[in-house]
Amino acid sequence: MSQIFHGVRIIDLTQGMAGALTTMILADYGAEVIRLEPPGGDPWWELPAYRLWNRGKKSVELDWSSEQGRDQARGLLQGADIFIESLRPGEVSRLGVGYAAMAAANPALIYFSLSAFGQTGPYKDLKLYDGIVNAKTGRMREQVGWQRGRPTYRAVNDTSYHTAMFSVQALVAALRVRQITGRGQRVETSLLAGVTAPNNDWRRFEGQDLPPDRYPNEAPKEAVMRGELVADRHESDPYTATPSQLCVECKDGRWIMHSHLQPELFRAWMSAIGLDWIWDDPRFRDAPRLVNSDDRIALNLMIFERMKQKTSLEWREIYRQNPDCAGEIMQTTQEALRHEQFAANGHSIELDDPRFGRMAQVGPFAKMSETPAVISRPAPSPGQHTAEILAAPPASPPKIAATGGRPGRPLEGLVMLELASWLAAPFSGALLADLGMRVIKVEPLSGDPYRAMITNENMIRSFQGKENVALNLKTKEGQAILHRLVERADIVMHNMRPGAPARIGADYETLRKIKPDLVYVYAGSYGSEGPDSRRAAFNPTMGAFSGNSVFQSGDGNRPKGDQSPDPIAGSGVATGIMLGLAARLLTGKGQYVETSMMNSNVYCNSDDAFDYAGKPPRRTPDKAQLGLEAAYRLYETASGWVFLAVPFDPEFQAFCKIVGREDLARDPRFAASAARYENRLALGEQLEPLFRTRSADHWEQLLTTADLGCVRADGLGHRRFLHEDPHAKAVGLMVPTQSRAFADQAPGGRYWRHAPVVRFSETPCEAGKPYLGLGEHTRQVLREFGCDAAEIARLNAANVIGLPADQDEPVPAHAS
Repeated sequence: MSQIFHGVRIIDLTQGMAGALTTMILADYGAEVIRLEPPGGDPWWELPAYRLWNRGKKSVELDWSSEQGRDQARGLLQGADIFIESLRPGEVSRLGVGYAAMAAANPALIYFSLSAFGQTGPYKDLKLYDGIVNAKTGRMREQVGWQRGRPTYRAVNDTSYHTAMFSVQALVAALRVRQITGRGQRVETSLLAGVTAPNNDWRRFEGQDLPPDRYPNEAPKEAVMRGELVADRHESDPYTATPSQLCVECKDGRWIMHSHLQPELFRAWMSAIGLDWIWDDPRFRDAPRLVNSDDRIALNLMIFERMKQKTSLEWREIYRQNPDCAGEIMQTTQEALRHEQFAANGHSIELDDPRFGRMAQVGPFAKMSETPAVISRPAPSPGQHTAEILAAPPASPPKIAATGGRPGRPLEGLVMLELASWLAAPFSGALLADLGMRVIKVEPLSGDPYRAMITNENMIRSFQGKENVALNLKTKEGQAILHRLVERADIVMHNMRPGAPARIGADYETLRKIKPDLVYVYAGSYGSEGPDSRRAAFNPTMGAFSGNSVFQSGDGNRPKGDQSPDPIAGSGVATGIMLGLAARLLTGKGQYVETSMMNSNVYCNSDDAFDYAGKPPRRTPDKAQLGLEAAYRLYETASGWVFLAVPFDPEFQAFCKIVGREDLARDPRFAASAARYENRLALGEQLEPLFRTRSADHWEQLLTTADLGCVRADGLGHRRFLHEDPHAKAVGLMVPTQSRAFADQAPGGRYWRHAPVVRFSETPCEAGKPYLGLGEHTRQVLREFGCDAAEIARLNAANVIGLPADQDEPVPAHAS
C-alpha cells in the first residue's frame, strides 16, 4: 500500500511540542522530514517525549552563524515541498530564509510559520510556551482547580495539541491548492489560535457588556445544582453535583467519572447499577434534572453509596454489558497506553530506540484502510544525518503538474456531509467550513440534541458555518435523499456507534458503491474494535480515560473532571478528514478513515504516551497546582500573579542574573535542569519571597524585556481577553457575524465569533460564518436536486424532511 505523503519533503525548523507533533504525524504517513538543529541540538531534546515526537525524521545540524550554514539551509529549502518554522517573527528573514526570498527561489514551496501569538501585534515576541500563552490569555484564571481566588496552572497540553492539529489541516489544504495552481504560499498559525479551541466562554453580542471576570469556584452553587454547564461542576461532591455528571469513588478507592446528560442514558445507568426503582419514587421521577435540592442530594448520596459496593473493574464489566452507561475510571496516560481497548484499535506500537531500547509508543493518529501509517524508524540523534543530507546533490524545486484553476478558499469546491451530533465530531466541520469547505449537516427532524443547549457557546461554535438539512433517515425516502447527497459529496463523516449507520443506509459499504472515491470518516469514541467499542462516551469520561483529569488535578488531589476532551477530539476528527482528503488528492483513492476520542486525547497527552525501561515518571503539577517545577510555574507577587517559564539552562541563568540571584545558577542543586526538578521545592522556596517584592506588571515588564518568559496570569479573563485585549484586537482574533437565531439577543442577531485559526496568503479562509437553525437549508439543497415546491411540501408533510416553520425562502450558508 502507498503512503499518503510519499515524495513530500518537509524541512522542520521548529522547537517544542506543536511543531514536532505536526511533522511527526506527516512523517508517520510517509513524508520525508528533515529537522534543522542548532549547534549542539534543540534544548527540547532534554525531554524524553522528543524521542516520540521526532520518530521517523532525519536530523541535520547547521551553523546558522556562518554563511556556509545559511547557504546549506537555503539549498535544502530550494528543493523542499514544505518549510515549517517557529522562530520569532522576523528571525527567518535575518537568517536569509524569509518567505519572499524562498518563494522566489522555490515558487512551489509551502512556507508555514508557527508562533506563540502570531506574526504581528504587541505580544508577537513572547516565548513559545503553552504556559505563557495560557496565562496571558486568561486560561489559568479560568482553569478549574482545588484552590480558591487565584489562577490554576493548566497542565494538559491542549494548546500545543490543537495548534498541531490546525497545522496538519492547513498544510494539507495548502498542498491541495498547490495541486490546482502549481504554486505554494505562506500559511500561519499560532499557540494563540490553539488556545481558542478548548471549552471557554467566547461569544459577545453587539452592544453587550461582558460580565465581571471571576474564578471558576466563584460560580454560584445553585448554577451547578440546576445542571448548568459551569466551569467547576463539583462532580465528586454529592451535595453540590448534578446527578447527570458524577465522579464517584468505588470499593477499591478508584474513581469513575460519569456523564449522562441525555435522559435515556441516565435511565440506562440507573438500571445497570440497580437503582431503577427510583422511577417509582415521586421524588426522583424527573431525574437527573431535579429542582428540589434535597431530592437531588438524596439521589446523589444513594448513587455514591451504591458505587462503593463494587470495585472499579467490576463496574467496568457491568458497563460493558450495558453500553449506554457512560463512565470511565480515572487513570493516567500510562494506564491508557496499556489499556486493552487502546490496544484493540491498534493505537499502541513498539519501536527499538537506540537511546532507550524497546519503547512502547502511541501509534498512528488515524486508521486508514488504503494508505495506513508506516511507523518503523525511531527518532534520530541530533545531527545524525548531517553528512548524508549535506553530501547529496542539491534538489531542484518541485515541479507541480497543476490541474488548473484559481480557488478563492483553501477547500473551496469540496463537500462534506456531517452525520454527527454533540460537540466532538461536529467541531471538525466548523473548522473545515472556515477553510472554505461546504459542510452540510444532516440532522434528524428533532435536531441534534446539542441544539437544546442554546446558551452553550461550544454548541454555537461547533454548528457555525454549516448548511443544515433536517432529514428522517429512518424512512426509505430519507435514505434515498441522503444517497443523492452522497453522489455529490467528497467526504461523509459520522459519529454513530457501530451498527447504527447500516440501519439507516449510511454504512461505508453502502456509500462507497454510490461514490467509489468517497472519503468516509468514522469519528468514534472508543473506536470500532474491542470490548468498549459500542459504549457511549462524553467529554469528561474521555478526560478520565486519557489521563487528562488525573494529570490536571495535581499531585495527591482527588481527581476533577476535565472539560477539554470534546474539542480535542474534534480537532482530531478534522485532521483525520484531511488525511483522508490528502490521500485522495495525492493517490486518487477514497477510503475508510477512523479517528477516536480515545486516541486524540492520548495524543494530547503524548508527552507521556510512551514507555521504556527506566522511564522517569511524568512531571505532574504539585498539589497546589502552581506548575511543573520551580522554573515553570505560577508565583504570587506583591500585587497579582505571574507565570514564569525559564525551564532550560540558558534561560534560567539569564533569569538569575536579571533578578540579582546569580548564586542560584551556581548552586549545584539548581545549575542544571534535571537538578532543578529534583530540588524544585527548595528552589521554589527561594523564588517565592523574591517575586513578592514587586508587582506582577513589574516582573512581566522586566523579564520580557530581557527576552525571558514571564507574564501576568491574573489579568483579563479569557472572554474579556478575546474582545478587549489590545493584541487580540490587533490580530483580528474575533470577527463580527449575525444569525437570526439570536435576534432576541442583539439587533439583527449580531455577535462576535472567532476568526479562522489559520491564515493563507493567497487563498484566505472565510471569516464570520454564523450559527443557523435546524433545517434552514433543507429546501435549498432539495432544489439543487430538481425538487419543486410541490414535492418539497409533500416530503415535509410525510415527515421525510424538516423545514423551519417561519422560512419562505432558502437561507444561504454565509448569511442569516
